[in-house]
Amino acid sequence: MKNLEKELKYLRQVLEEYEFTFQEILQLLDWSQKKRKLYKQIVNSWEEDGEIYLKRNGKYTLPEKEGFLRGEISIGNGNFGFLDIPGEKSVFIPGNYLNTAMNGDTVLIRILKDSKSPDKSREGEVYKIVKRDRDIIVGVFEKSMNFGFVRPKNAPRDIYISKKKTKGAKTGDLVAVKIYFWGDREKKPEGEVVSIIGNPQDTQTLISALLIDNGIQEKFSNEVIKEVDRIEEDFSEELEKRKDLRHLNIVTIDGADAKDLDDAVYVEKTDLGYKLYVSIADVSYYVKEGTELDTEALKRGNSIYLVDRVIPMLPRKLSNNLCSLNPHEDKLTFTVEIDFDARGKVIGNDFYKSVIKSKYRMTYTDVNKIFEGDEELIEKYSPVHKMFTEMLELSHIIRNTKKRRGSIDFELPEIKVVLDENKLVKKIEVRERGEAEKLIEDFMVAANEVVAEKLFWEEIPAIYRVHEDPDKAKISVLNESLAKFGYYIKNLDDLHPGKFQTIIEKTTGLPEGYLIHKLILRAMQRARYANKNLGHFGLASKYYLHFTSPIRRYADLLVHRAIKDQIHKGKYIGVKGHYMNALDDVCKHISETERNSMELERKITKYYHIIYMQWHLGEE
Repeated sequence: MKNLEKELKYLRQVLEEYEFTFQEILQLLDWSQKKRKLYKQIVNSWEEDGEIYLKRNGKYTLPEKEGFLRGEISIGNGNFGFLDIPGEKSVFIPGNYLNTAMNGDTVLIRILKDSKSPDKSREGEVYKIVKRDRDIIVGVFEKSMNFGFVRPKNAPRDIYISKKKTKGAKTGDLVAVKIYFWGDREKKPEGEVVSIIGNPQDTQTLISALLIDNGIQEKFSNEVIKEVDRIEEDFSEELEKRKDLRHLNIVTIDGADAKDLDDAVYVEKTDLGYKLYVSIADVSYYVKEGTELDTEALKRGNSIYLVDRVIPMLPRKLSNNLCSLNPHEDKLTFTVEIDFDARGKVIGNDFYKSVIKSKYRMTYTDVNKIFEGDEELIEKYSPVHKMFTEMLELSHIIRNTKKRRGSIDFELPEIKVVLDENKLVKKIEVRERGEAEKLIEDFMVAANEVVAEKLFWEEIPAIYRVHEDPDKAKISVLNESLAKFGYYIKNLDDLHPGKFQTIIEKTTGLPEGYLIHKLILRAMQRARYANKNLGHFGLASKYYLHFTSPIRRYADLLVHRAIKDQIHKGKYIGVKGHYMNALDDVCKHISETERNSMELERKITKYYHIIYMQWHLGEE
């Protein structure tokens, strides 16, 4: 079979100018008449997916040319929906025009009303459901005499449940329902209860419901677990193929409760400035392309860090053990070696497969105390105290370099919910961002930039972390808000991150500072993954990707495979495999899993905040 993705892409390009019958498409794509029936099925599937549109005259065109838009619908409280399309105004969809669409479905919509105002949405209706996001929906069960129904939060209609398919659910139970009929204009959707989650007032029940409703599975399949169990833990034969860095005083610096230690660092002074080693867990050694484990990692896209649990991208045998850079253990890594001059300019770099042995498992708290002069900790870590001093020096130099080029640094407080042993809220505190946290961030950004530039100039397919320039219309709206505080972004035709950073620095520590920083952040584009290097506006960086967290991000794992291809001079089979040939789809998928994870983390954190405030009502 030919490469259908390329042929669809070519067809869509041609349809921008022309319209074709099916016979003309056969000729255009040089398809054989002998397989006419098969190719008709393919074209029909493209039309079903909303990629092309069949007009009444029998000719195919692009849906966009006929006033249709394709995207993922967001439904709020079941009464209305929105379709957000990058670079365009969002489309409002009234409840009567949702046409059985559920939250997260990919839909084709028709524009009913357009708006000339840049800050007002258009109005549309769902023309076709292209792809259902999931067939299991969570909602509250209500029992009637001979049947039941479930009220989902983000769905336009109740789901009918026949008496035989209630699974014993009682009125008020939070349940998961598998839908087998999506409904039409006359009939409601129909389904069956597949699990009774519990009391909707219970915290753990609500969290379980949110996970199910977002299609997130905590447990790995038996196939994945069996595959992990078969992984060979003895890598002694691999050592001679790698650079040995076990003699260096390499350390990890992470939060006290972190179990998946991706990165380790080492710094030494040189005659010209500093040498930085950033060693990252070589997850690609264990997670082979095309395996069940790899397929599951791609499906998950990233680890999810919730208040009460971590849902890892990889099974814990890998994330917390084999791959994690635990102290005093030989570990396989990729190392980026960067030489800086005294002003922070990169004057040389190299990356290679390595083996390390972390000397200390440091925490941000302890390193910050060392920087503050804690004598007990300085004595405890005396073998690496001098290196920490040099690390801090280099960190400040790198940070000043980023500042000179205009990198944006939002000073927004991060709230941490602390639970007790019973998973009840013990306290809510502001997570401090000290010098240790900033140091690791500086080093990781430097490593990401070096790898991105290397892969870009060597034309090796990779996934980049892109942050595009802000939309001028959004900045105009931002200026209206900033003007109330006496600030203004000048010359919108020449937007530079330094303009925003100047305002952030001026307002840090002021009563209105938090609000202004939030307004600026909301005016920015959302960072995403792309198979092209489009730069990173917020970091004022020409080349950027994610390389430093392959245990918890699939993007980084693919970058490691790309590096392996560069090291092996194009002979590494993984880069030429399925995922690297489908980079665009992978980028869209992992950008989506990241967005969903962040939204889930936000919802659950907010829920714990509400619980905490309810418990402390009336207190000062």
